[in-house]
Amino acid sequence: MLPLLIMAAFYWLSSLPGTPSAEDPAAYAVFYLVPPTLQNALHVPAYALLATAWQWALRAWLSGSNACAVSALGIAVLYGVLDEWHQSFVPGRFASLTDVLLNAAGAIAGILLLLWASRSVTKDAVR
Repeated sequence: MLPLLIMAAFYWLSSLPGTPSAEDPAAYAVFYLVPPTLQNALHVPAYALLATAWQWALRAWLSGSNACAVSALGIAVLYGVLDEWHQSFVPGRFASLTDVLLNAAGAIAGILLLLWASRSVTKDAVR
């Protein structure tokens, strides 16, 4: 359930119009206060979180950490591409190859971090 909630949050964020209007709900104001450069940088930890959430969730259906890692990476990267495509239909927003690459970099970083952490825990348990 966690990865689906994260994806829903990303969808909501990418559905916000690119420019504020008088009819916007107050919740949108926070989004408009974040500078575009910081918004771009936040793609990396956001997609790291999504990929690790998927990797954790997939353990219930897949055996082996590599299968979970590859599947989680694939889901996160594909969602990043689809979310950018969705964003291209939102007024004042556009799809960006840079964002897709940042999404993928974040997903890769999240998977590698989780694999490293799990292997470190396993090594400590053996000692």
